[in-house]
Amino acid sequence: MPPLLSVQDLTTVFHTTTHGTLTAVDNVSFTINAGQSLGIVGESGCGKSVTSLSIMRLIPTPPGKIISGKVIFDGQDLLTLPEKEMQRIRGNSISMIFQEPMTSLNPVFKIGDQIAEVVRLHEGLGKKPALNRAIELLHQVGIPSPAQRAKEFPHQLSGGMRQRVVIAMALACSPRLIIADEPTTALDVTIQGQILDLMHKLADDTGTALLLITHDLGVVAENTDDVIVMYSGRVVEQASTINLFKNPLHPYTQGLMRSIPTIPEKGTPLQRGMLETIPGVVAPLYAQPTGCRFHERCKHTFDKCRELEPPLLTPSNHRAVRCWLYE
Repeated sequence: MPPLLSVQDLTTVFHTTTHGTLTAVDNVSFTINAGQSLGIVGESGCGKSVTSLSIMRLIPTPPGKIISGKVIFDGQDLLTLPEKEMQRIRGNSISMIFQEPMTSLNPVFKIGDQIAEVVRLHEGLGKKPALNRAIELLHQVGIPSPAQRAKEFPHQLSGGMRQRVVIAMALACSPRLIIADEPTTALDVTIQGQILDLMHKLADDTGTALLLITHDLGVVAENTDDVIVMYSGRVVEQASTINLFKNPLHPYTQGLMRSIPTIPEKGTPLQRGMLETIPGVVAPLYAQPTGCRFHERCKHTFDKCRELEPPLLTPSNHRAVRCWLYE
């Protein structure tokens, strides 16, 4: 069976007046099967969000432009469809949960009306049935007194409640794929756990595929089947979640893993001292180094790393890594 989503050599650029054309997503490829959850991780500025916006064709044009690649969803290349057809797919077959719910919700419309609008647009329901469906969705995502909450405005809800509303909107038309871009940003740890458990349960119950974009490896470990690690717009490692955490291959992935605080097992002495860090920062798009894009921050760098950018190598089945150490 073909994958639900197949992203092939996707490249997205931004045209600037000061630095010329900058490549934010560079030949990115991956697949997602129906019912699968895939995580994309990396530091800020690595191209995670631009990848998701490119899939949805929401890149602002100008200055952004998708210059090459394919995004095959359910047998159709989304990059070749007319905008009217994409509008039918967005929110219906593919839904997106954005980082900050206050930027996704209209502050001057009631919560229930905003969810009902999605249902009316894509499913053709009347005003009253659509509002009843909105209340059902609010109940489904765990919002208490949903009929009352449907009459309230976004500013009257807490951050966790607003994020649940955004998830309700994403689920309104039973999409086949949900793209969640940092869905727990700015939420406290307890609410983060509730939101992620909710998304995971709903995906399991409905068979919806999930593309989860985050910088939090803990979130990825508990909520995904496979993981892609991105750095400077490129995929540097790809593996199942279990294999990635058991044996990270790329020096960048290893650095991310070592920067996570761990809780020792009972009876094991607490390890004190500073957490390990990755030196330096992600280079800006206009000042990418030659060779491997990570070599200036890598402790394994040798001459070839400085001169040639490595391809995506496959040292074992179901593993891919962009590093000359595995040539």
